[in-house]
Amino acid sequence: MTLAEIERLAGELLATGEMNADTAADLDRIVAEARAGTSYPDDLDYLAALHARLLSPNRVVEDVTASSPDVEADLRGQISQLQAELADARQTIAELQERLASGA
Repeated sequence: MTLAEIERLAGELLATGEMNADTAADLDRIVAEARAGTSYPDDLDYLAALHARLLSPNRVVEDVTASSPDVEADLRGQISQLQAELADARQTIAELQERLASGA
């Protein structure tokens, strides 16, 4: 797994806002070790498995066929969170493109 892949997987997991403090610290440590070139295979397996379990498009999602105000509010909240994450990602892309163009 490349450094870019490690950073992407960890970043996507952290961006969910659903990681507890210990998991967030583990993800930060995994990225730091990857940057230092001292990654552990078990950590990379953990990162890939956690990402697949939580963010895979094929993951099993609980049935929400019975619509209720709580379910709808939760879905609206998730939509808002995803829209914010998308805006952040677009901003990051724009900043990186600008840095590339300026040669920085």
